[in-house]
Amino acid sequence: MTRVTIAQLYPAELGVTGDRGNVRAVERRFAARGIETVSVQVGPGAALPDDLDVLVIGNGPLSALRGVHDDLTARADALEAFVADGGALLSVGGSAELLGEGVEAADGENLSGIGILPYRVARVRDRRVGYIIVETPESDVVGFEDHASEWTLTDADAAYGFVREGHGSFARGERRGEFVRRGNAFASNIQGPVLPLNPALTDVLIDAVGERRGFAPAPAIRSDLDEYAEAARTRILMRPTRDKGFKTIKV
Repeated sequence: MTRVTIAQLYPAELGVTGDRGNVRAVERRFAARGIETVSVQVGPGAALPDDLDVLVIGNGPLSALRGVHDDLTARADALEAFVADGGALLSVGGSAELLGEGVEAADGENLSGIGILPYRVARVRDRRVGYIIVETPESDVVGFEDHASEWTLTDADAAYGFVREGHGSFARGERRGEFVRRGNAFASNIQGPVLPLNPALTDVLIDAVGERRGFAPAPAIRSDLDEYAEAARTRILMRPTRDKGFKTIKV
């Protein structure tokens, strides 16, 4: 049987917005296609699996980014090689900021990024909170955003999604956008977590693994996860413009 390896990097430090849920969604979606998975949690100083297929990195505050900065910087070459080889990566929130070219804090502090994704990040005073709907080439992605950052793209072609409802991460003056994609590496500020609500986006990652490994995943068998996702997506798609003031998601 085909077996896929999933890793969550810095689960204790960068896992404050349900980021383990993104790992579980990938596991469940692979299982629905008849593919076995092995998942590992990788903390600072620990090695990533040699046979890594999917890497998930989650969200955390600026203090946590400072805490993992040296360890992540030491992994820069390995992560660049993984992305360049077509590896599937999902990075959300704070971790996505460090994968870019650098972070400028609101107080003027600069934190260098590892430069594998093409944008710079500025922390801002105004917080962007609420439901968000993003149009991507594969499907509409829905979720919840809660961040105070603006991403300025250094490669416009890396923009993967554009905001229909909500704020998005891209800096003002650019078309409102969310999601940056390089190869099969995706970065976003959509929390919640994002993958359980968006099976089609999860399938993009799964198909990328199949292409890289040389196998064709079977069509997914429908499960309760799909039913939950559809119910939640329906609620969000019906009411985003009325609930911009919500501080927590109420689905």
